[in-house]
Amino acid sequence: MRIRKLMFLLLPFVLVVSVFLNGCTEDNAKVFRDLGGWPKPPLFQGNPFASGGVGQAWQYTFEGLFQFVRSTDKIYNRLAESIKHNGNETVIKIRSGVNWQDGEPFTSKDVWGYYMLNNGVEVTKYLTGIETPDETTVVLKWQEPAPFEEMKNLFIAQDWQATIPYHLYGKYVDKADSLLKNAKPTDNPEKKGPFGLEISDKLRKELDTNWQNFLKAGPKMPVGTGPFIVKKVTASDMILEKNEKYWKAENIKFDRIFIKNPGSDSSGLALLKSGKVDTYPGTPPRDILENMLASNKDLVHYRMFDPATIGMVFNLDKPPFDNPKFRQAVVFALDRTKIREVGNYYGQEADVSMSGMPQSELAKWVTPEIRGKMTKFTYNPDKAGELLTELGWKKGEGGNWEDPSGKTPNFIIGVNGGWLQAVNSAQITAEQLTKFGLPTKLMAVDGSVYYNNSTKDKGAYHMSVDWVDVSWGFMFPWNSLRNFYWGGIGNMAHLPKYKDGPDKGKLNMQIPGPGGQVVDIDKTLKEIPYIQKEEDRKDAISKLAWITNENAYGVGYFQNTTGYFENVKTVKGWPREDEFEKYNRSLPVPTEPDDIDAVSEINFGFGGLTYFVEGRLAPREK
Repeated sequence: MRIRKLMFLLLPFVLVVSVFLNGCTEDNAKVFRDLGGWPKPPLFQGNPFASGGVGQAWQYTFEGLFQFVRSTDKIYNRLAESIKHNGNETVIKIRSGVNWQDGEPFTSKDVWGYYMLNNGVEVTKYLTGIETPDETTVVLKWQEPAPFEEMKNLFIAQDWQATIPYHLYGKYVDKADSLLKNAKPTDNPEKKGPFGLEISDKLRKELDTNWQNFLKAGPKMPVGTGPFIVKKVTASDMILEKNEKYWKAENIKFDRIFIKNPGSDSSGLALLKSGKVDTYPGTPPRDILENMLASNKDLVHYRMFDPATIGMVFNLDKPPFDNPKFRQAVVFALDRTKIREVGNYYGQEADVSMSGMPQSELAKWVTPEIRGKMTKFTYNPDKAGELLTELGWKKGEGGNWEDPSGKTPNFIIGVNGGWLQAVNSAQITAEQLTKFGLPTKLMAVDGSVYYNNSTKDKGAYHMSVDWVDVSWGFMFPWNSLRNFYWGGIGNMAHLPKYKDGPDKGKLNMQIPGPGGQVVDIDKTLKEIPYIQKEEDRKDAISKLAWITNENAYGVGYFQNTTGYFENVKTVKGWPREDEFEKYNRSLPVPTEPDDIDAVSEINFGFGGLTYFVEGRLAPREK
């Protein structure tokens, strides 16, 4: 009896596993099999803003008015039918007939509610308000001056406005709206909060309390407007079913999504290798990639540039790194080819130190004239030695460099010990600098303390390895430039800031530009979103790129190359099929614009569910 009872209990589990692994059910449903993570029940809840969110279900369940592709800035209309800019107003028409997955209609009030409650999103800093003249119209009111039109589009498109249904969270939305009405408009840019309002400490605390209450509000399962509905969640598996009332349901060729939480990269790769999943993100080391393709002839790997650079920044608070000529010498002393081969074999090396933007964007945004004036920092140990000699350094008897006082310093590179790609790159850097005659040691620490060690006071390290020329959002390089100068990497570099007075804590960098004219970096960064002419924007960006490179605030090892494995036996519609044989199913980073778009959009992290929503993917007939 006990055996029969045990078999009875195990049977549903066996069926679920069998369904997942085989990619079909007993009713021959068309299934797409994915990998991902999420908070384990009972921590899982349907509020995507709660701790841990909804994990891999997000991209299948939720969407915005628009979908922008992170690596190309291409924008698709989703819940928005149209957008029109009229001076300081932007009018967005919402598709009629769109419903939340619980059947309630999606209206302009939901968009308004998203911005009232989630008022920290970037676009609210540039608005005075949002109006909803009817259920399918949203009017955004821009402050004076308003950003240029393409900038407006990017600010709007980066948000997922259909993630806070008013009918579920109305009391929190109304509370936020009521609180914001207590704030007064301000013209002081340092005090401006959302919608040009001055948010006092008391009001901010009340808004934060309301937000925290919202995070605890559930529901049990996500309620979005997307093409799939979450039906079941366990610690290891998630099952989603097609939303038959999705506004573009005819394009969705799959009945179900099965998502497996593998628990580790190695387990995920094992499922991929055995043909148990249809997709897998990333570009592993060369030997693993080649082994995967050799072991399973149904797999294709697409490589694509990641708009992010792995590199190292110098701590300007620690001599001799306060001297730009010394920093330049260190950059010349590094063989970035060898670093790339260890960190990311397929990465793209740069010929600049750092530029404030991914290498792939230089030709597009830096004018040919200024690009020609930028120092080419290719591997050149002789040049490095010349620069150190000019600074009064000399080679000692042991082959190490001695500073003008006759001492040989010892340097430390800090790195997040849990990030193997960065650790490997940092280790090669330390070895190369030591061999060159600048003794350097690696200090890999837990990621939870690494950032504080890098930034607090004068910093614990002489150099820190991290993402440097990186764009976590849209590609327009103002985004990556501000990430450096105003963000965490700039803090690791200990860029100069005012120590007192009304500008305390702000960037204090007035640096000669390519023509000798002084450029106020903070002022220029603040102006760029409002520069209406593209040639003037390029000029401002070019000057900042030149300054960043010539002052060698850090060194970009390589622009990361990411990618995706796809199973072409089970799913059809993947791009560049005519090139599979030519490249033995290991496709290089594309160079043609159409191919760049197509390949970047198979990356769900870059382009969301574009391939599903546009009807490009379908199960392959057996």
